[in-house]
Amino acid sequence: MIPAITGSATAASGARARILLPFVDDSTLFFVQRMRAVLADRGHELVTGWVTNDSDLSYRQMTAVLPNGPDVLLHTDAFRQAAPLAEFDAIVTSRMFAALRDMSRMPHVRYGANRPAVIAFQGGLEFDPERGFANRHAADAVFVVPKGDIGRYRKHAETADTGPQYLGFGHPTFLAPGAPPADLAERRDVYFFAQAISPPTKRARLHLLRMLAAIARADPDRTVWLKLRHLPHENTGHLHREEYPYPALMKEMGDLPGNLKLTADPMDAVLTRAAVGITCTSTAAVDLVRAGVPALVYLDYVESYLDPLVPPMRRLFGESGLVADTAEVLRLQAKTPDPAWTETLFCPAERLAEQVEEAIGAFRARPVAVGRMIPPPDQVQAKG
Repeated sequence: MIPAITGSATAASGARARILLPFVDDSTLFFVQRMRAVLADRGHELVTGWVTNDSDLSYRQMTAVLPNGPDVLLHTDAFRQAAPLAEFDAIVTSRMFAALRDMSRMPHVRYGANRPAVIAFQGGLEFDPERGFANRHAADAVFVVPKGDIGRYRKHAETADTGPQYLGFGHPTFLAPGAPPADLAERRDVYFFAQAISPPTKRARLHLLRMLAAIARADPDRTVWLKLRHLPHENTGHLHREEYPYPALMKEMGDLPGNLKLTADPMDAVLTRAAVGITCTSTAAVDLVRAGVPALVYLDYVESYLDPLVPPMRRLFGESGLVADTAEVLRLQAKTPDPAWTETLFCPAERLAEQVEEAIGAFRARPVAVGRMIPPPDQVQAKG
């Protein structure tokens, strides 16, 4: 059961904090990049940490976001201390590392005074969030999106012994949209945002490539970019392995227009150039909306019935106004996002930062924080 914790209970929320922002792959690296921007200029010390073991990040991927690398290198064994990384006031993460989760479940750690707050965000817009919910029961604060999932999380945690837990709404990827870019009318680049495992079939991917080729041929003055999540030699150990890479399919097709090109540029760089974005089951649609760039969510591709991500994508984006049919995609006929839908998904950056500070304040004011441990923390070992 989650005891109610609100901002009114957090008198210490404005105090300066030393905050660790750990990352291990491209998704968590993007989270760190955006979370750091949200918390910048608020008086906190923000420390980026690369969890190097089990990491498939390439030098290119890391330096595209952190040109000078991370502030610290971490091994997951650091999370196995009885007082994990006690030099920090908070660990803000979108990945509930197994070692951190397991240690946080131990009463000898959970109720000890000398440890950081564990503030766990969802990995992103999750199609099936219950597993992520369970992994975050041991966190001191949990942030969910969309807003309707707050009630869903509360119900899921009813039988969990979470203790005091701050429950917030928001994610640094889902910040309230601003005005459209000033140069949007002059932009010509069209981007399709590829996913590793969706669509899952070769026929579906060839269908999408033919559509992109048709868009490129119809308007030679535009450049149509297929935005890869990573290069073929990167992320080879990632959970989501790509079976039919687009670069190989493009070579197989041949005779493609010269203005249909590949890129693996970082998302933030792409958003400064895109005139319109197309996606299937990628939540890149959220990035586009946040940046004020027109977005088309296309779910009617060949063999879409074989893609398990299509039904949840329809559920999440069905009321957005962004779902487009084949003709609308070929004409690049984007629509304005529905305001009621955006309200359920996007949080203003200032309010998100305030909530993180409230969560740290609530942790500092928690009723049970025992300073004496027998045996002392350095003699306690994590299980497993």
